Amino acid sequence: MAPAAPADRPRSTTGKQSSRRRPHRLAAAAGITLAAVVAGAAGGYVAGRTSSNDGAAETTAAPVEVVPVAATEAAGAIDVAAVVAAVQPSTVSITTSVRQQQGPFSGYAEGAGTGIVLDTAGHVLTNAHVVAGADTVTVNVGGQDRSAEVLGGSLVDDIAVLQLDDATGVVPATTATGSVAVGDAVVAIGNALALEGGPTVTQGIVSALGRSIETSSGQLDGLLQTDAAISSGNSGGPLANAAGQVVGINTAVASSSGYRQASNIGFVIPIDQALEIASQYM
Repeated sequence: MAPAAPADRPRSTTGKQSSRRRPHRLAAAAGITLAAVVAGAAGGYVAGRTSSNDGAAETTAAPVEVVPVAATEAAGAIDVAAVVAAVQPSTVSITTSVRQQQGPFSGYAEGAGTGIVLDTAGHVLTNAHVVAGADTVTVNVGGQDRSAEVLGGSLVDDIAVLQLDDATGVVPATTATGSVAVGDAVVAIGNALALEGGPTVTQGIVSALGRSIETSSGQLDGLLQTDAAISSGNSGGPLANAAGQVVGINTAVASSSGYRQASNIGFVIPIDQALEIASQYM
């Protein structure tokens, strides 16, 4: 995979930041595409090719016992519908609006991503590149649009925390830290391609652990690799195990570049390191 092109490094954030403050926007090179959607008046484009942010950090957590929600007769298979039923109520879609100026002309670009409800107070976990530079952030919870504020985030670690203005009826996700193994069956859920009609669900396995990828802001380390299909708009959404527990945050996908061909290779920030970073902004 080709390394990402160099770019200005983002400023460090150590406390709350308004959703109207604009972090630096970074560009990822061909080879790794951060999985968010941005669409402007001139047409759609994939964030990561033209506008995105990224990074990582590592933490550890005590392992937990994982019991499948419902196993099928096939060895290692899971009941995807049961997993979705457990995770979907905690999965939200995120829409952003960014004002753009080109010479004397101005307009708005819209972005799309995914998030995970962390608690009943209305904190939402997502990727920093989903909300970077946003003037407004709207979160759809169970079919209802709600406004949200960016409490803070790290472009280096690609983690951000939102606060819903209205947390009524939110359902926190159940997480499982430190319990992922190669070969585990997983399900990805998210706002893929910002399609109407509800989230997109894909199934796969954990293909590898401890992956590192080069992005425009440096190197993301300690990532999970999965063959569950991850598309633009999936960024910030959950990768769940057979027990319906979130094990990671879908973040990037490998794309073919030059003579290098990539197929079904997605990268996921483990939930334990995502939560460790998120705790700084809650």
